[in-house]
Amino acid sequence: MTEQLQTRVQDRVAEIVFNRVETRNGFVPQFLAEVIEAIKAADNDPKVRAIMITGNGPDFSSGGDKKFLREILSMSTDDVIRNVYGYFQGVCRTVKTCAKPVVAVINGGAVGAGCELAISADFRVVSKSSFFHENWTAIGTIPPLGGMFLLPRLVGQERAANIIMRAQRVYGEEAVRIGLASHLVEDDAKLREEGFKFALDLAGRSPNAMRVAKVALRRSLDSTLAGEWEFNLLQQGTLLHGPDFAAALDAIEAKRVPTY
Repeated sequence: MTEQLQTRVQDRVAEIVFNRVETRNGFVPQFLAEVIEAIKAADNDPKVRAIMITGNGPDFSSGGDKKFLREILSMSTDDVIRNVYGYFQGVCRTVKTCAKPVVAVINGGAVGAGCELAISADFRVVSKSSFFHENWTAIGTIPPLGGMFLLPRLVGQERAANIIMRAQRVYGEEAVRIGLASHLVEDDAKLREEGFKFALDLAGRSPNAMRVAKVALRRSLDSTLAGEWEFNLLQQGTLLHGPDFAAALDAIEAKRVPTY
């Protein structure tokens, strides 16, 4: 990793911190390749149970780096699809499909591609000054990284239309109210600390149940109830014979918190 991306593992939580402060954590393909590598490394690390993503400086991410966006004008459509969105869409895919729960801690703005990445996470922790901004139509484009699919399922069709088609900002309190974020931190100064506690809670839960639940929830986005009944029953049968369920029963009987 370079100085643009800071990573550490503490108490079974992998912290991935954007550190391109001079660009308000603007994205370029080379940087996103590092982010993808860091997420995959955390996903493959048996010491890691949850992943937290946040940014240094005033913003989570301002989206595509402004200098880089100018470079796109001279690229062919094939180059944009293959080289640019291979990383921009790739990082959202990596967040959504990794086996471990991902918490996006939104300091300041999550704009454009930064908003799409935040929406790809399993949970979002915000403060009152945090905001989500799908600004794509304001610059003559659309959100191509997953938000067009995921947002209506999070907040409903009409709210998603306002956020996308009218490029409306959604600030922290409203984000929690409409289901776009999970937890509101009253004090901006404590945002990262509280975000870490949120991730720490996930890290203390059954890793096998977390993995299966994440797959099942992702499948439910475009599956059928009959299909998910069958899938969930098969997975439940495996979990009931696994070590985590037995450990939970022992803990209940002993009136203590289970250790996985």
